[in-house]
Amino acid sequence: MATIVRHRTQDTWVRWLVFAGIAAIYLYFPTRNYFFDGIDFANTIEQAPALHPSLFHPNHLIYNQVGSLFYRLFSGLGFNLRAVAALQILNSLLSVGCAWVLFLILKSVLRSRYLCYTLTLLFAFSATWWKFSTDADAYVPSVLFLLISFYLALPNSKPKPLLVGFSYALSLCFHQIAIVFFPTLVVALFLQVPALSRRRRTINALVFGGASTLITLGAYATAFVLLTGTFQLTRFLRWILSYAPDESFGFHPWDNFVYTLRGHFRLFFGGRLNASNGLLNPLIVLLIVMLAALLLILVFTIVRNLSRPGMEWFRALRQDPARRTLALLCILWTSLYLIFLFFLMAHHTFYRLFYLPALIILLGLCLDSDDFVARPQRHYRLALFVAVLAVGNFLMLIFPYAHVEKYPPLKLALEMNQTWPRGTVIYFGAPNADNSLTKYFNQGTEWKQLKPDELDMIETDLRQANARGGAVWLETSAIDLLGSTPAGAEWLKQHAREGTQHALVTKAHNIRFLQIVPSTTDD
Repeated sequence: MATIVRHRTQDTWVRWLVFAGIAAIYLYFPTRNYFFDGIDFANTIEQAPALHPSLFHPNHLIYNQVGSLFYRLFSGLGFNLRAVAALQILNSLLSVGCAWVLFLILKSVLRSRYLCYTLTLLFAFSATWWKFSTDADAYVPSVLFLLISFYLALPNSKPKPLLVGFSYALSLCFHQIAIVFFPTLVVALFLQVPALSRRRRTINALVFGGASTLITLGAYATAFVLLTGTFQLTRFLRWILSYAPDESFGFHPWDNFVYTLRGHFRLFFGGRLNASNGLLNPLIVLLIVMLAALLLILVFTIVRNLSRPGMEWFRALRQDPARRTLALLCILWTSLYLIFLFFLMAHHTFYRLFYLPALIILLGLCLDSDDFVARPQRHYRLALFVAVLAVGNFLMLIFPYAHVEKYPPLKLALEMNQTWPRGTVIYFGAPNADNSLTKYFNQGTEWKQLKPDELDMIETDLRQANARGGAVWLETSAIDLLGSTPAGAEWLKQHAREGTQHALVTKAHNIRFLQIVPSTTDD
């Protein structure tokens, strides 16, 4: 008895150390290569009062509201953090929660505790998940409640359709793409306890579907009324079904197939081999040497133990109905997202985060054979693989992008703080990720959208700025908009101040800022 208690205590300590270590790594290396939506979220939060209706967005209904509360909690405690930093901390903590729930799912079905830990680490340190765990976005909290819903619906666990419905509704309210997971939960609740009658299992599935639908639609309807002050069904439907301009259906089979293959590779591996150039220090050099050594050992162990894959895992599935049901659910989960993303947004790897846990669970079911449990020492190559993946992703993706100099748009945005005094007016032609980033990190500047047919307004700004010793600038989209017409190009030629352009023009970026002054021909 004492031995069992001691083993449980040791396992508890190991578990806490593992997850505390994941949290520490996430929090210590937040990305500076910000996701474009994250800056918009942070800017919206800082400009709005707490729990203001303007924080609602149909694609991620409550993310800004929750983020605003978390940001203001830090402010209330005396921490001087920008909203984007608060959102990054929130995502890191919620991501550790995702890893914890995934571990519980794995522990409930796998016989090898070694497998549970290594697969959880594979999930936590896979490239795209790790990157978004240190960024500001709505995907991580949505996946968290999606995982909680799945955990509550595991085979042979006590049916809790109302609780599953509530948890799933939260996932939907954090991000709409969780809707693709709905059929998986319906099937999971129907198959959850085979001993129950078909009628009882059908009722459980219907209760879940009704509860999650009513909670979600109720939340959306309430937000819409608070936001618009009225309720019109057609406007409401347009609002909840709106999507970003680059997210559209299209049938391009070969392109989408290539994007799908690329997306799965990037899901686990990311970055560039030379990404750490200019950031070398003794610790990074040591990690590079360690990565090379781990890779050599991994290749050696794979070649040395090369053998035909056995079918023990398949026999284990056949012998255990619960494992078989879980495998079918994960296949359904993965297939639904694969089909959905193949025709819509196949190029966006980050949406594949919504079925990454299913891939991890399926891998665990395939590895958890009788032979593996009996002789795990033959399979430490999985731990080696996870170590190679984690160290490689850290060196080629996470560590470099934790530095401002490795994200040129942010570096330029911060440099403009030295050029633009408070009150500087910047005209832009259309909102985009680059000018949103620059605006966010240059507080005190005033951004106005350029309308080519209202150049008199710019002339007024120029005269007023000149009188008070201020300045007026143009951003890339405004420069291009003026240059697209002969009249605009002539106006720009007359008002551009020579030698003032700040630019970042590469294959990946086209960011330019140009100061304009009153024309010498003006009265």
